[in-house]
Formats: sequence, C-alpha cells, structure tokens
Amino acid sequence: MRLTALAFIIGTLGLGLAGSQTFAAAAKKPQLDISHPGTVAIIEQNDTYKYRHAETGFPLYVSDRDKPGVSTCVAGCARAWVPLAVDAADKNNVGSWTIIKRDDGTRQWAYKGQPVYTLFHDNVEKPIGNGVEGVWHFLEP
Repeated sequence: MRLTALAFIIGTLGLGLAGSQTFAAAAKKPQLDISHPGTVAIIEQNDTYKYRHAETGFPLYVSDRDKPGVSTCVAGCARAWVPLAVDAADKNNVGSWTIIKRDDGTRQWAYKGQPVYTLFHDNVEKPIGNGVEGVWHFLEP
C-alpha cells in the first residue's frame, strides 16, 4: 500500500514513471537464502555474496560434468578438486545445501543439487579454478 502511494507521489511530482518503476523494482529485490553449513563461509563483496571454504578461505566450485546429487570427480580429479566434506557431526541438510554420498562412501556437500569442491593449492586473492577446462565454475548463491 505504501509503495503504491509513494509511486503515485513520485509520478505526480513529475519524476516520471521510470523513477517509480526503478523504486518499485528495488523494493521487490528477492531475499537470498544465505544459510550454509559450518564448513562454508559467506562473504559479501560488491553487493554480491560469495561462498568460501571456512577454514582456508578458498573459493568453492561446481563442475558441469556432475549430475544433480552425483559427483563424477573421482580418483585424480578428487585429489585436485577436493570434495567439500561433510563433518561427522553434520546429519541434516541446511537450506539449499544437501548431503550426498560419494561412490567411495564419503559424504560431500551439494548446493542446489550440485556437488561442491575446493581446488587444491588455489589462491585466496587470485583464484585460478574458474573456467578450467570450460567446466569448473565459482559456486554462486
């Protein structure tokens, strides 16, 4: 109700319809679910959120090769692209984060179904994994 009244006032003051649409669009910005497991940190940077590994600060990645809920990164791949492990104490999903079971029996976090990884020897300030082989990408909320 207040938004409609404010849009009307802005329009009658000669600020134009574009001004009221911009205000209305900003007021309707969707809320982001930023819940996450304890092994994940979330930082706000330039008005966007970024997920990081809580202990190392490394960025988190997803692979286009994975299927929802299934990691295809095994053996040598999993040594370079380290699966984001689920702590033994973690028993439940957290928001959009789910626990998946890998082929080797270990548990890994997945975000919206996509298995999540860190890159071994990545760089916190200048990450090197985004775009590798055209299939690895930063995890974005």
